[in-house]
Amino acid sequence: MSAALKLDVQIMSGEWFRQDLLQPVFGLTPEAARKYRTRGLWLENKHWRRDPANVIVFNRKEIERWMGGQL
Repeated sequence: MSAALKLDVQIMSGEWFRQDLLQPVFGLTPEAARKYRTRGLWLENKHWRRDPANVIVFNRKEIERWMGGQL
């Protein structure tokens, strides 16, 4: 007898997370995030910043506020 095992995996982001989680968390492409940054819609050190490895990371809470119309 063998039973199928179903795993339910959930990804929870921390306060700051890397670009690869933008799509599953917010449905945003990396290109959309780049445009928001370069056009000044997302502010450095508020919506995004560079981590110690010089990789751009995003603030989940601030992006949620921005998406809700709270600038």
